[in-house]
Amino acid sequence: MLRTQDTPAALSPQQEASHAKPAQDTSSPPPDPANRKNMLRRRASLASQRMQSLEVPFKSMEDLDITHKSADELKQWMQKDPTTVAEALRELALAQKFSTVMLDISAALMETTDTKEVVETILQHAAELVHCDRCSLFLYDKETNELSSQAFDVSEEGCVGDSDDNQFSFPATTGIAGHVATTGETLNIHDAYADDRFNRAIDDKTGFKTRNILCTPIFDNNDEVIAVTQLINKHGDGPFTERDVKSLNVFAGYCGLALHNAQLHDQVRRDARRHQVALEMLSYHTRAHPQEVEKLSTTEPPQELCTRLRSITFDPLSIDIDDTLLAARAMFTDSGFARKLRMRPDDLSSWLICVKRSYRDVRYHNWKHAFNVGQFVYGALMSSEMGTYFSDLEKAGILIAALSHDLDHRGTNNTFEKKYSTPLGDLYSTSTLEHHHFDRAVTILSTEGQNILAALPSKQYEQAIKQIESAILATDLGRHFSIRKEYKALVDDKTFDKAKREHLDILRSIIMTAGDLSAVTKPFPAQRRVAELVYSEFFDQGDLERALGAKTDDLQDLMNRQKVSELPKMQVGFIDFVAKPVYDSLGDHFEDLKVLRAEVERNRRDWEAMRDKGPYQFITPIDVLTAKTKSDVVGELAKRAEERAEGEASQ
Repeated sequence: MLRTQDTPAALSPQQEASHAKPAQDTSSPPPDPANRKNMLRRRASLASQRMQSLEVPFKSMEDLDITHKSADELKQWMQKDPTTVAEALRELALAQKFSTVMLDISAALMETTDTKEVVETILQHAAELVHCDRCSLFLYDKETNELSSQAFDVSEEGCVGDSDDNQFSFPATTGIAGHVATTGETLNIHDAYADDRFNRAIDDKTGFKTRNILCTPIFDNNDEVIAVTQLINKHGDGPFTERDVKSLNVFAGYCGLALHNAQLHDQVRRDARRHQVALEMLSYHTRAHPQEVEKLSTTEPPQELCTRLRSITFDPLSIDIDDTLLAARAMFTDSGFARKLRMRPDDLSSWLICVKRSYRDVRYHNWKHAFNVGQFVYGALMSSEMGTYFSDLEKAGILIAALSHDLDHRGTNNTFEKKYSTPLGDLYSTSTLEHHHFDRAVTILSTEGQNILAALPSKQYEQAIKQIESAILATDLGRHFSIRKEYKALVDDKTFDKAKREHLDILRSIIMTAGDLSAVTKPFPAQRRVAELVYSEFFDQGDLERALGAKTDDLQDLMNRQKVSELPKMQVGFIDFVAKPVYDSLGDHFEDLKVLRAEVERNRRDWEAMRDKGPYQFITPIDVLTAKTKSDVVGELAKRAEERAEGEASQ
């Protein structure tokens, strides 16, 4: 994750990268009913005490010494001291205006329980209240000690940046906003460049001039900091005044109540979504039966199969779908992973059966794809020098992640889940499907009788789960390109160091992506079959989007069934820009993986030849796409070729 300094005016999607972890279930058992009233009273007391302690940004009637004056005394006072009278009138007018503004703000804040809308309301009114160029709000996560923002650069005219691309986070141990979040103190900085906590680098880059900053904490009902609002550049030549500080502090008190309420509502909504997703999964999947477990545990895989599984040139069409469970189990037993990690035989069999059943029967992102990815990473780890870079536990973790990396895939992509606000789309803010796949993987592993890592010491278990999470999230192509760039630089500069954990983390991510895309390294009949499965699934999503109201012209080409004739062209582009660079770097890094690059280049030439022949005919029938063995595929294709030849001859 890229870290950022907290100068909101200078931030941009290109300069900042967001990283949102999936929402964790932090709910605790409800308090004892006998204590609930006292708890509520205490919370209300904390909130009211803070509000009562705030100073208003104007002089009160007592301060002006006019509360206890009689009518005659007021008349004499007004005649003798017109200057003080004028000041009093200004203060009273200011008090009336401030009260009106705060009432408007309170009404606006109470109109919504959506956190993003509350944040935007806070920012808009804060900029108006103290008249400044820019205003930002950062949500504070005390557990991670990070500040994050979904909107920034708000002026009196409105929100400058509020899209998903502008989401970013940074540690609360740095910067002005970090100081305010961790100390709860308001900072009024008259000269930003003179303050060591301010980073002027982005100002220099963008040309924006930050003169002064007013930054204040926002507290929740429990008197804990939940956010920080930061105002940039007071209008005019001067700095923010003491009146501005008092105004913002009072304003922040109202904001804390509204923001805390909105966050609680969001948590309830996320919990409901999580529950809905869990129910969907439970209704779709079932656990392994004892008879199935016993059969898988007692069946010995042929030695010939174990040998072939160790090869990165393994042909996925050479194995029947019914034999994939036995083959997957062989990868754990033949490698010694099961013995070294003390996996119970029945637990391993039960886990594999449940993983297989946790894949939906979609065209491509199904169990067969997961098996193919698992076999590829297994073959690479067992036959390449790369395998010596990882421990047995790390290699087993990569294999577990590969077999689990698309669990419960629905046949739609991350963009669809977010665009149509599906339960998954609302539950996870980034890498939607990948976070769901990991959560399902942990759910299966955590189930009694299926936890193949149960014998590990707690520290190793935690490390294994973290590495599995990292590996699964790496299959999000949205994350991949930056990782690929880092890996290429390390390989090209010959600076990759297998003793460095961060370098091994990068390599693990690369091998996961290489496995996910490994169909491009297989013989062309298998590659063509997979490509048509992939595009069939894409076209199904496009059909679904049209049914939901999308226009055909708005669909990406790979989602548009009308573009089927351009499949070879799209495949060549996919190989050039997505797949080939992965295998180029792997081949440059490991001599024994150069064969992968050669296979990719051969498949590219075959697709290029098809592209140059003219419009592509999506001729592979569904019974071929779902065929179980290589002989079935070859036989069906030969049959179709004969039928076409007879048809052409009769014409």
